[in-house]
Amino acid sequence: MITIAWMTVREMVRRRFAIAALLGTLVLVALTGWGLQHIHTIHKQHGHALSPLEIRAVTAALVPLIAYLFSFILAFAAIVLGATMLSAEIESGVLLPVLARPISRGAVVVGKALGLSALLCAYAAISGGLEFAVIDAVTGYQPPHPVAAIAALAALAIVMLCLTLAVASRLQTVATSIVAVAGFGVSWIVGIVASFGPVYHNETLLRIGVVSQLLLPSDALWRVAVYQLQPAVLVATFGLSGWPGPFFVLSPPPPAMLAWSAVWVVAVTAIAVRSFAARDV
Repeated sequence: MITIAWMTVREMVRRRFAIAALLGTLVLVALTGWGLQHIHTIHKQHGHALSPLEIRAVTAALVPLIAYLFSFILAFAAIVLGATMLSAEIESGVLLPVLARPISRGAVVVGKALGLSALLCAYAAISGGLEFAVIDAVTGYQPPHPVAAIAALAALAIVMLCLTLAVASRLQTVATSIVAVAGFGVSWIVGIVASFGPVYHNETLLRIGVVSQLLLPSDALWRVAVYQLQPAVLVATFGLSGWPGPFFVLSPPPPAMLAWSAVWVVAVTAIAVRSFAARDV
C-alpha cells in the first residue's frame, strides 16, 4: 500500500498536478487580495472611510464565503483525482500490468486513497495558509481557528475522494465524475434547505439535514470549518439577530457526527476495496 501510495504521488507530480495546483492557487490568492483591498475604498455616510475595526468586521463576514469557494475547489479536485487515478487507469489498461503481479486489489485501492489524500491535505494546507496570510496582510484580520478550519476542509476532500473511489470501482470515468459531483451538489443543496429548519422550527427539515449528513458527511465537515472561522462576537451577534443565512453556522455538528465521518470514510473505502476486487478488468 505504501508503494502504491508513493507511486500515486509520483504520478501526480509527473502529470504536473502540483504545478497546475500551485499556479491556480496563486491566481485565486491574488484575486482574494485584490478584492479585499477594495474594502479600504468603502466609504460611509459623509465620506468617512471605514475604521480598522470595521474593516476586520467586514472581512470576518467575507471569510466564510471564501472558504465556501475553497470547499468547492477541494471537492472537485478530489473527484477529478479519484476518477482519474482509478477509472481512467482501468479504461486505458495502465493498471493491468500492476494487477497481474502478486498485489492485492485492496492494496491498490487503499494505496491510491492514501497517496491522493496526502496530496489533497498538502494542497489544503498550502493554499489555505496562503489565503489566510494574504487576508491578514491586506485587512489585518485573522480567523480564530484557521488550522482547525483547514483540517475540516481537508477532511471534506477526503470524504469526496473515498466516495469517488467507491463509484470508480464499478463505473467509467465520466459516469464516476457525474455521480460524485451530483452527490456533492445534492448534499450542498439539502444542507442549505435544512438550515431553514431552526428558523421556522421545522423538525422535518432538521431530520432531513441529519440524514443527508449521515449519508454524505461533506456538509457536516463544511459546517465545522465555517464555525472555526467565525469569531465568537459574530456568532453571538447572529444568534441575537436571528438566522444569519446559509453561509454561517451558529453551532457546529456534534462530536458524534465527526466520529461518524471517520467511520464513514473507513466503511466507504472498504466498499471500494470489495467492489474493485469483484470487478472484471
